[in-house]
Amino acid sequence: MLRYLLAFSLILLLASCKKDKVKAGNNVEMYLLSSYQAVSGKCQVDSSLSVLQDVPLIRNEEILQYSRSTYAYSLTISAIQKIKNLIGRTPFAITVDRKVIFYGFYMPPIMSSTCFDSITMDAVGFDQTNTMYMRQGYPGALSGVPFDDQRNNLKLIATFSNQGKLK
Repeated sequence: MLRYLLAFSLILLLASCKKDKVKAGNNVEMYLLSSYQAVSGKCQVDSSLSVLQDVPLIRNEEILQYSRSTYAYSLTISAIQKIKNLIGRTPFAITVDRKVIFYGFYMPPIMSSTCFDSITMDAVGFDQTNTMYMRQGYPGALSGVPFDDQRNNLKLIATFSNQGKLK
């Protein structure tokens, strides 16, 4: 009888376990921030004090493809023009269905300041390939600096995959 009780308990336990599956969203967009504050002493957006603008800078339709190996977004020509018009250290957010996945800063290659604590977007490849890259810090990652890297967030990847935009 004890054997049957243990077997029944094991079956119930296994039947109740299910893998958490990440549900894809509908839209990946880039928003500028209407207001924000940086984390004290860091080049990092304080998520509790940031507010997205009402309208996205880059709409879902303007993102043509995403490469999770290079963290590269292929964009339409009009979207690239919007990025080129930004000034250095402009904060932005990448969202799925208007929920922030990560914050970052636009850092054109001519910037003389650094930004080690955030994801940064740069203009490498804009002229030839209409691609923007999300990097770990600017001018690159600094060893020993802790970093919450959400560039390949599961919800973001699932959404691009559902849209056929994942490379």
